Amino acid sequence: MENISSGFEKVQEVLKDYGFDIGYGFFIGWVIGYTIKKFFKLFAFILGVYLLSLIWLEHNGFITIHWDLLGKWIEQGQQNFQEWLKGLFNTLPFSASFAAGFAVGFKMG
Repeated sequence: MENISSGFEKVQEVLKDYGFDIGYGFFIGWVIGYTIKKFFKLFAFILGVYLLSLIWLEHNGFITIHWDLLGKWIEQGQQNFQEWLKGLFNTLPFSASFAAGFAVGFKMG
């Protein structure tokens, strides 16, 4: 564990020499990116099982699925998520370090 912390401190020192300070934005972005990637994996699995069960039920005549309504619901959710992201990135300095941290955390997840 000591090697990791000393390695992180060395990276911080190098980045500070170039005028880049790893701050709260990077850390918060990293945590959120990592968490979102893990959440999306779990969500995709659950959604896949759910959709497969719906398709099976429809195939066997138990239910009728209105796919056009499901598509509208998904589109609305996507629009809401995009609006949330736009609001999140309104402040540039925090957003830049947040975006970098998010990318690193998402890549690690």
